[in-house]
Amino acid sequence: MNSQKPLAVLHVCTSRSWGGMEMQALQTALCLKSRGLEITMLCHPDGALHREARAAGLAVLPMPFGNGVHPLLILRLRKHLRGNRVDLLHLHFSRDLRFIVPACEGFAPRLPIVLTKHVGSYITKKDALHRYLYSRVDLVTAISEVIRKNVIDTCPIDPARVEIIYNGVNLKRFVPSEENRRKMRAEFSLKEHDVVIGMVGRMSSGKGHEEFLRAATEVLRTTSSVKFLIVGGASFGEENYAAMIQELWRNLGLQENVIFIGFRRDVPELMSAMDILAFPSYAEAFGNVAIEAMSMALPVVSTNCDGIVDVVVDGVTGIHVPPKNSWVLAEGLLQLIRDPERRQKFGEAGRQRVEEMFDEEKQTIKLINRYEKLITRVSPL
Repeated sequence: MNSQKPLAVLHVCTSRSWGGMEMQALQTALCLKSRGLEITMLCHPDGALHREARAAGLAVLPMPFGNGVHPLLILRLRKHLRGNRVDLLHLHFSRDLRFIVPACEGFAPRLPIVLTKHVGSYITKKDALHRYLYSRVDLVTAISEVIRKNVIDTCPIDPARVEIIYNGVNLKRFVPSEENRRKMRAEFSLKEHDVVIGMVGRMSSGKGHEEFLRAATEVLRTTSSVKFLIVGGASFGEENYAAMIQELWRNLGLQENVIFIGFRRDVPELMSAMDILAFPSYAEAFGNVAIEAMSMALPVVSTNCDGIVDVVVDGVTGIHVPPKNSWVLAEGLLQLIRDPERRQKFGEAGRQRVEEMFDEEKQTIKLINRYEKLITRVSPL
């Protein structure tokens, strides 16, 4: 391979939803492109990722892989790989191994395959099919320690080929701003003295919207100078859940103090209006929203489960609470509502932690280094 040419990487994610995995796949691809790599995104033509990748200016390869058997699509992909320079494939959805691995068979030099595990598996995948598929995976990157352990426990792969590369946040975009704070508070008619608690994320079962609303009810029994912002909308197939949350909001009589904002792209600006971020998810592989909030110097009241413990440090950058417990969530929020000095201290520590561990630029460089080592192994530069 000509060392003067930029690495050509095919990123693969055929999920049709639009959540953390899909967003992170896109963001990773864009970061790599910004550093000069030639990036193409293979995605489902009917998926949100296809639309978002095109809008962001990425080259896309639409292929409608799904849960079925797709021999003709595999042949089409194989033809693409033969006719275009691809130095490495990076998958974000483990289901796609069933199509990518057979499409790559017989190539010389062998095409390296990287798989990022964004979520854990609830089943063991050590049957003959998965032993074959994972034998062709050169590196699994896990986004947190809990996911790394899950991969080793459930997948037929050498633990030496599994390592953590954390998701990152753009520290130039997520910057505290008094100007944005004033602008956003004015947009939603928030008073200067209001303590604003935000929840950011798609409207999906298990994210803790029910507990957030019930905690808001408890908090408002104590103080009325608190407002709650819910940022995010329903993704593919989650419309009924969103409707149920809206009904609960009405039944609890929270129309005056809880504002549904819906899906927005200006998340840093919206976070500028907040004083505390609530993260009541039942189970989370990592917690992108938490590192975004911490980069905005916001304290975080989060559940103490799974990958979130890699992010939020209890008593240092926020407060941990058990999942599915609106009363304890309310107590955690009230601690910070009553203590602005502690909010500031946690916020400053959160920003520092993100700079040290979750800087998007540092994580991107780490990933590129791993790419280069894998490509050198099969085809010396």
